Amino acid sequence: MSGRRVLVLGSYPAVNPRHGGQVRLSQVAQAYAARGFDVKQASFFPAHAFYTDSRMGPADVPLPVQSLRLWRGEPSEWVEDLASGEVAAATPARVEALERYAVQADVVHLEQPWLLPLVERLRERGRIGAFRLVYGSQNIEHELKRAILRQNRVHEEEDIAGAVQALERRCAEQAALVAAVTAEDAAVLAGWTRAPIVLAPNGIAPWTSDPARRQRWSQRIGPAPFALYVGSAHPPNVQGFCDCFGASLAALSPIHRVVIAGHVSEFILRTPWFKEWKSLNERRTVAVGVLSQEDLSAVRDLAHAFLLPVTAGGGSNLKTAEALYSGKHVVASPLAMRGFEGFAGLPGLRVEAPGHAFAAAVADVLEAPARPVERDAREQRDSLTWQHTLRALGEAAEGVVAP
Repeated sequence: MSGRRVLVLGSYPAVNPRHGGQVRLSQVAQAYAARGFDVKQASFFPAHAFYTDSRMGPADVPLPVQSLRLWRGEPSEWVEDLASGEVAAATPARVEALERYAVQADVVHLEQPWLLPLVERLRERGRIGAFRLVYGSQNIEHELKRAILRQNRVHEEEDIAGAVQALERRCAEQAALVAAVTAEDAAVLAGWTRAPIVLAPNGIAPWTSDPARRQRWSQRIGPAPFALYVGSAHPPNVQGFCDCFGASLAALSPIHRVVIAGHVSEFILRTPWFKEWKSLNERRTVAVGVLSQEDLSAVRDLAHAFLLPVTAGGGSNLKTAEALYSGKHVVASPLAMRGFEGFAGLPGLRVEAPGHAFAAAVADVLEAPARPVERDAREQRDSLTWQHTLRALGEAAEGVVAP
């Protein structure tokens, strides 16, 4: 048993991570373990099939969705994340089960602000000790929430976004250490806290793929070079893809293919944007849905280019790290490079504005020769691994543990 104990709290299961937030949560826990902490990890999340159909950890708790869809006593589908902390903290049996699992904690790492009411309940009860709080901010969440609410014309926009901001500020104020993913986020967080702020950017886990899987996927997708877009069902991922290609995929040749992987694929295909030019768009896309890590690795290794069509949101994008690490052609929107500005000169990278310039760049790279292996850029790409990007977080957390 280590002398330093950390409870890592998250808002989705991280045993079998699939989307970016799950991956980061899993890697944060591993970063603490690498520094010698005794790590316990627990998550509280909406009981959607995407999560409950996956493996869960011993202290993971699916929360009933209906109880998370109330805002000021009225039904709302936009507050599941915001409501999760209050719902988790309101049930004594859930709190007590978490205390029995954690036993003792020198540090509670809260990844994203949503479960702060649960952290406050743990502190109030004192059963796991006088822990120090580390707040892991993945985004300036109220800005992202406001953009989603505005896009969907939600009339409670001001109230909900304001409540999210208030929750974020409470996290920063109560924290002994705050982790930011970008320098821009760190500047915002610095206005909310006197605690030290550590930069802990997003990263990647290196991957390898099996030749037999690559062969199977090559047969399914076809021999022509393709561009790969991977994303979750997060609404800005859907909107970003549509925005970056303009009115349709007409800028691409009929022989060009964009492979869309992840939960985002089914939502793009449902949009009015896709349906307006359905036949044209269908000829240029291959939607492969959510893939296992083994299949995703094979598709990534087959890809001729990676696409990063980001047009909204804060923080930084894990898919940007993956694309830059790949060594392939990369076409990115300017916002996709947030947090990765130091890679602007990386060979094979094109940063283009959404619309005609982005779509034309995708067409160009699909006609270009495959990227050669850039030995000189390997060291720079290696700096994108989680082992490197989260090292400072583990070191800083050691410093906040009470003697």
